[in-house]
Amino acid sequence: MKVVPLEDSLETSPRLTSRLLATSIVSSLAGGFHFGYLISAVNPLSDILEQFIVDGIRIRYSFILSSSQLSILWSSLAGCLFIGAMIGSYLSVYLLPRIGPRKTLLTAATILLFSTPVFGFAYSLSLVELLPISRILSGIGFAIGISAQGVFLTEISPAKFRGMTNSLSGLIGNIAFVLAASLGTPYLLGTVSLWKYIFFIETIPCIAHIILNISMLHDSPKYLLSVGKSIEAERSLYTYYGKSCQVKRVLEDLRSETATENKTLREILKDKAASRALSLSVAINFSVAFSGIAAISFFGTFLLQNVGFSPEGSAVANSLCSSSSILSALLAAIAIDKIGRRPLLISSLLILALINILMMSLVFLYDSTKDPLLAWPFLGLFVLFTFVFSIGIGPAAVFIGAELAPPGTISKMQSYSTSVQFIGSFISPVIYMSLVESVGALAFLLFIVPLAVTATYIFMYLPETKGKTPVEIHDLLRK
Repeated sequence: MKVVPLEDSLETSPRLTSRLLATSIVSSLAGGFHFGYLISAVNPLSDILEQFIVDGIRIRYSFILSSSQLSILWSSLAGCLFIGAMIGSYLSVYLLPRIGPRKTLLTAATILLFSTPVFGFAYSLSLVELLPISRILSGIGFAIGISAQGVFLTEISPAKFRGMTNSLSGLIGNIAFVLAASLGTPYLLGTVSLWKYIFFIETIPCIAHIILNISMLHDSPKYLLSVGKSIEAERSLYTYYGKSCQVKRVLEDLRSETATENKTLREILKDKAASRALSLSVAINFSVAFSGIAAISFFGTFLLQNVGFSPEGSAVANSLCSSSSILSALLAAIAIDKIGRRPLLISSLLILALINILMMSLVFLYDSTKDPLLAWPFLGLFVLFTFVFSIGIGPAAVFIGAELAPPGTISKMQSYSTSVQFIGSFISPVIYMSLVESVGALAFLLFIVPLAVTATYIFMYLPETKGKTPVEIHDLLRK
């Protein structure tokens, strides 16, 4: 009887395995979860934390902050998260090729395990100085995790399921966003004595990730090949692609990709496909930072109060409207591999620009009439904004750099593009708050213009990457 080699008897089409789905969720517990949680956690606590800062500085330094000083200090504290994230993005450039995406995720979870409770200990120890330290360290941790998560899931996922796995991890981030917003309401932990526990709770996903990472995750086959571990790479392929994977063919493709690894930034900029991939991923991540999501995340309760909601009502409304992002993130996980990246990105950018125009108009109207009924259509737009963001540019920005990256550029492409988002997310809320004080509702132009410009640029140059291999995407980018 003729013996058929195992690889030759297998089907060429990989299947969506439960292990791959589970891994996408586990990886987000060191990245996307904390991105959503840390951004959302301080929003409903703004009044409590501002008072804690005022009292702490008054008692320790005998200095009384003015309202404008407090506003600048509060915006800076919220933005400290992104100062750390910038550092974390660049650290990931060195970590990913040296220790691999799995261990890089483990590093991120370990940093977050120690950094996030420090924010709560600031209250327990009456040390307001610990707040920015915690935010910076946590930013470093989640940025390393976000970069590693995008690279890891892109490298372990078959091309036809790449969008789904990355979007599922985005879904976890949206759940974390809603969880933190809900815990911060006055009816749960959003009180003077209980708010610290919001940050103690964040250690739970860190511990879960560390345990599951060590016990169940395989590193990406591409990284394993790069360090000469062919047998482990084959096992990883079977785990994540399923037994229908044609191992020899996939391994050959991966070997050709790893042979061109570690291109410098200068080499990336000289290569037409690589430079176009970088400019597109940077543009998408820039549009996230200047879409308005950072202002909504940090100052959502403030925005709702400015159109007539009470402080308590704005906290509850902010929590409820954030829930729409869970549904849209779930839809994104299904739609992104069916509809494609290009139409979702272009349509979401244009719709977000329109929503910002309508919100600006309502603020103008409220300022002139003070009609409390205008709060409800504004809340409706608030809900619609989070829905559209979470089905379009939100999940796509997490992995688009890794997906567009030509062979030899994936870790740098992912890190450089996400660092642009983090820099913009630090700058945009500070600029927005300054513009609100000087030009009022016209501050929304800060978001409208970048969204419209990015939509035009993507329409002109972004190829559809759905279901395509890195080599196929590279060929499209060269045209």
